[in-house]
Amino acid sequence: MNDLKLYSINEARSLLGGIARNTIYRLLSSGALKSVVLGRRRFVAATTISQLVANSTTTASPSMSPARESLTLRRGPRPKRHTPSDLSA
Repeated sequence: MNDLKLYSINEARSLLGGIARNTIYRLLSSGALKSVVLGRRRFVAATTISQLVANSTTTASPSMSPARESLTLRRGPRPKRHTPSDLSA
């Protein structure tokens, strides 16, 4: 059997740049990141982390990504802020 390195969820989060807990569970539930369940614990294989990084590699800036644009579109326009002069009128 090959030596298979398994990481806990917290270790995998650290290896993925310290991503948020919700983010790693979103990756797991979407199938973008595979896991192994042993008993009551869930582990992520080193090869799976490498595959995720290889599949996610890009040269585009995060600020220019389509996901960022859709986030801006969902928010809609910002509400008008009231200034003290608006309240006295």
